[in-house]
Amino acid sequence: MQLDRALDAYLRHVTIERGLAEHTLSAYRRDLGGYVAWLGEQGISDTDAISAETVAAFAAERAGAEPPPAASSLARLQSSVRGWHRFLAREGIAEADPSARLRPPKQPRRLPKALTIDQVEHLLDAPSAEDPIGIRDRALLELLYATGARVSEAVSLDVDNLAHGDVLRLRGKGSKERIVPVGSYARAAVDAYLTRVRPALA
Repeated sequence: MQLDRALDAYLRHVTIERGLAEHTLSAYRRDLGGYVAWLGEQGISDTDAISAETVAAFAAERAGAEPPPAASSLARLQSSVRGWHRFLAREGIAEADPSARLRPPKQPRRLPKALTIDQVEHLLDAPSAEDPIGIRDRALLELLYATGARVSEAVSLDVDNLAHGDVLRLRGKGSKERIVPVGSYARAAVDAYLTRVRPALA
């Protein structure tokens, strides 16, 4: 099938069958329109003339563009291309899916943004010091802040872990244990919870 007709068929499909939002459809048109134009520059006008090598060459050219595209933009583009080729193969418009071996680009891992000191203090002061639930929440927040524990590690602690000492034994991912110190503010907040609140909530 001619590329323009195949693209129109796919856009009708995602419009009617999948009910995509207009901005998503616009992204499909833009991405796949650019892909079809590139295929035309390679002398390709029919869907069955597109090979796995063709798809890989397009992906490599786009990845090496200047200025470099954002990883998220490149991933969206490749997703659009794979979706189109899967549709063409599934509907019998093309004999095979030449994008089947195309692997999406790796997304860079973003480091979490640290809170400012003012934000931390505001967070720690948010729970009420007079309310039992507030005292419990303050103890949990102080513990998280002082030890760097994951939330899952902190909520899985039992009373015996909290009742004594200036260190905690945390069980993290893969059941790996680590020992972390507990600062004086966290210790005081935990003690307030254990003596004033825990007996009533238990």
